Amino acid sequence: MLSSRLISGQFSRQLATVALPLILAACATPQQSPNAPAPAPEPAITPSVPNISATSPTQDALIEAERKELDREDEQTRKARAEREKNLHLKLVQTMIEQDNAYAALAHLDAYDQKWGSDRQSKQLRADSLRKTSQLDQAELVYKSLLSGQGQQKSGPVWYGLGKVAIERGDLKTAATRLEKSIQVDPLNINAYSDLGLVYLLEGQKEPAYNTLMKANQLASGDSKIMANLALWGLVFDDFNMAMDIADRLQWSDNTRNQVMSQANSIKRRFDAKGNTQ
Repeated sequence: MLSSRLISGQFSRQLATVALPLILAACATPQQSPNAPAPAPEPAITPSVPNISATSPTQDALIEAERKELDREDEQTRKARAEREKNLHLKLVQTMIEQDNAYAALAHLDAYDQKWGSDRQSKQLRADSLRKTSQLDQAELVYKSLLSGQGQQKSGPVWYGLGKVAIERGDLKTAATRLEKSIQVDPLNINAYSDLGLVYLLEGQKEPAYNTLMKANQLASGDSKIMANLALWGLVFDDFNMAMDIADRLQWSDNTRNQVMSQANSIKRRFDAKGNTQ
């Protein structure tokens, strides 16, 4: 009996030792009613990320200003490139005219006008080309179209071209008037002085011819063509010493001397027929 009670008491103490922590744990954990709603989950905390795409009004204005500046630079670059291309094309045409390739020059001017549209410079070159190809009526029309409008201060080459048209037609009085106007607008036009001096010579105007040819000669620093006209002047107006001096300086052959002498005699006969030597 004693043994049974002793064993029973020890077992009770062991059970109490094991059960006590479980009871305490159960008391510490709140019991949820079967009908109570589940607790809402706590919101997740998202770390803030800076908005790298956002810009301030000041930054927007700076970006827009820079974009406009780039657009402006691009437009200026395009215009500068187009202007260079136009100038190169016109220089090519000018070279063709100077090399007596006026028909090719006209073709290039057609291409130029088709691409860029005609302008004052291309019209001037077209008139020169038409004159060089003996299309005098058309050349005169184009020249005269350049005398109207705002281009009066640039009319020297136009009057010169009109003077050359008159020379081609044999109208020396009109040629003289037009070449004089060319020199009034452009007092350093050597070609205008040279041609006007020759017109004066053919018209028998001794002093105007000499003075004008001397201006051309000194401006051109002894151009051989102008000096030849001075030699012709000397032969026509009997200044043989000057004529022979120029012939020697230019080292003319006997054939060239004879040709110039023949021209001088032809002009003298013309004077005799008209009776207008001055």
